[in-house]
Amino acid sequence: MSNPRNGDTKPPCLPRNGLVKIPTQPNGLGSASITKGTPAVNPALAHRSDLSIPSLASPLSLASLAGVSSPPDASLVGLTPSEGSEQPSPERLPGSPSERQLAVDEKILNRLFWYFSACEKCVLAQVCKAWRRVLYQPKFWVGLTPVLHTKELYNILPSGEKEFVSLQGFAIRGFDGFCLVGVSDLDICEFIDNYPLSKKGVKSMSLKRSTITDAGLEMQGVVRLELSGCNDFTEAGLWSSLNARITALSVSDCINVADDAIAAISQLLPNLTELNLQAYHVTDTALAYFTAKQGYTTHTLRLNSCWEITNHGVVNMVHSLPNLSVLSLSGCSKVTDDGVELVAENLRKLRSLDLSWCPRITDMALEYIACDLHKLEELVLDRCVRITDTGLSYLSTMSSLRSLYLRWCCQV
Repeated sequence: MSNPRNGDTKPPCLPRNGLVKIPTQPNGLGSASITKGTPAVNPALAHRSDLSIPSLASPLSLASLAGVSSPPDASLVGLTPSEGSEQPSPERLPGSPSERQLAVDEKILNRLFWYFSACEKCVLAQVCKAWRRVLYQPKFWVGLTPVLHTKELYNILPSGEKEFVSLQGFAIRGFDGFCLVGVSDLDICEFIDNYPLSKKGVKSMSLKRSTITDAGLEMQGVVRLELSGCNDFTEAGLWSSLNARITALSVSDCINVADDAIAAISQLLPNLTELNLQAYHVTDTALAYFTAKQGYTTHTLRLNSCWEITNHGVVNMVHSLPNLSVLSLSGCSKVTDDGVELVAENLRKLRSLDLSWCPRITDMALEYIACDLHKLEELVLDRCVRITDTGLSYLSTMSSLRSLYLRWCCQV
């Protein structure tokens, strides 16, 4: 870092605990922390001592990444604290000509920017056009989903009218999935009309706490759909809007979802591989609606807080969906040991089973699991208050079990 100027008691940028803080930008983006040589995409690398990772806590020169010498007093990527309050152009970067050239060398930057988190990349993209051009490559944003609240979708013009924001920056980075919070039917229509990639198809859409109606559900091209806290659409809307391309569907806290909604899902989504459902009015009958093709393709089923489902529903489920590898019955409080026995005898491919918040589960259920589910790797038993140490002794024979959760099991 640069030396403090005469009369200053403390330098503008102070290293602390292995971090280097960039001065706050006047545009309201705030400060960013640069972590010590750990790529954000793989935190596990931080625990390996045999990897040669450049330390970003010390004054890192871009020349060190290129394998050439650099001045000993060169500051982090050519920026001094006094220049942190504005966006420098390549011509204004301090240091030798070679240092200035390396500061905008795309080969070096492509390697350097892997060491930052997504939030830090958003800040670094404001430094200069060269950095933004490199950072806006889709490879730096794989696996991330932008979250947009309804108030962030519009700009207020001087006339008081609203103008939809530009989504070009998201399109350049190649985002094909979004999470929209608090939106209406009109907002979704505006989004589809203004997002450049919508014609190719937004593959993943999550709508949370929104006032969408049946009309707002008509989104073509979506492969993964999540509806959470959306209480204005009806089961009729699902019948009219669900398209056969959807392979993953999540519905939670939507008060109008009941058995008829499951019928729509089973009839309209033949390629469904994953279903996450939190619905308080779904009964045992709904679990018999799944088709033979879904029985072959569906590998993940999560039924969370489906209070009306009993052991009879479990019978329907194990016969309709025999190829499940992930099953959650969390909060299905009417399921007993007999239901777990049905699961263990018929779903031998299970690798993950969640029985949390099932108060009627006892040690006998764990014996069924240990005897039949030889491929099980994860078992969640949180808040199963009747389980004791005796039940856990049955699980000790399961060589495949990797994760066991026993939070709030008061008799263990």
